[in-house]
Amino acid sequence: MSNIQAIITQENATITCNFEQVQKAIQDKLAQYKGAVFTEDSKTYAKKEVASLRAEKKSLQENMREAKKQYMVSWNDFEVQAKKLISLYDEPINLINGQVQAFEKKRIAEKKKLISEIYQSVPKKVQDYIPLARIYNSKWENATYREKDIQKDISEITEKILSDLATIQAMESEAVPKALKQYKSSLSLADAMAYISNYERQKQEILAHEQERKRREEEARIRREERKKLQAEQKAKAALEAARQAELEKEEALRHAKEEQELAIERAKAEAAQKTIESFIPDMEGGTQLYEYRISLSDDAKEKLEMYMDSIGIEWELI
Repeated sequence: MSNIQAIITQENATITCNFEQVQKAIQDKLAQYKGAVFTEDSKTYAKKEVASLRAEKKSLQENMREAKKQYMVSWNDFEVQAKKLISLYDEPINLINGQVQAFEKKRIAEKKKLISEIYQSVPKKVQDYIPLARIYNSKWENATYREKDIQKDISEITEKILSDLATIQAMESEAVPKALKQYKSSLSLADAMAYISNYERQKQEILAHEQERKRREEEARIRREERKKLQAEQKAKAALEAARQAELEKEEALRHAKEEQELAIERAKAEAAQKTIESFIPDMEGGTQLYEYRISLSDDAKEKLEMYMDSIGIEWELI
């Protein structure tokens, strides 16, 4: 296939300008401002000079733009025709490319179908964790990526998921179900294991706190029972002491009553004896006579009789 080449001829394409002359004119004019100093009094003049210089600068810019505009007229006309010629290629390119894209689209659709069929060989429990869309790799659609390579990729992913699931389930923790949910969300074994580890640590802390709470409650219960027992013992002791005191008071009352009774009896006896004695005391105021008795007495009776006669004023003598 030969390349089509356009023969392009350019005439009068050179642009000239009296740059040196213009540059010298500008420099000569601006030299008068070098080292210029303006004061508050000359502020108005300074503003006018700035405005004048800006106007000259703008005028020169417009001069240059106009030159460019005139220069580009020929190119713009040429460019329109050139683009028109080049666009003639678009129709066959689009026709052929459309067919090529259709072929590529069909090929990709067939490749996607193949990928889906390969995915169906993945165990159902793994599919629950990794839907195809989640592990889909666009490079599998490339024409150079072979079926066995796709099978290898999906097989490696499947083996990893199965291994991770076995590792999580082997933990035999109450947190395994939630850890599996977390793993399903992130597909991160490290995150799932960290969740189980944190759960077990928190569980141990809770159990330790619960055991400590029960221990404190048991100690408090024992102290309460000991206080109750001590109070009961003290109450029983107090009751026993009260009963003993009551018994002592009763005995004391009985003893006192008995003593009072005995004392009363003694007083009664003494009074009775006194009355009896008094009844035997003779009246010595009357005339006295001499009487003689022969009495058989023991020594003790004799002594007491003599004492009695002395006490009542009987004059006697032993014959």
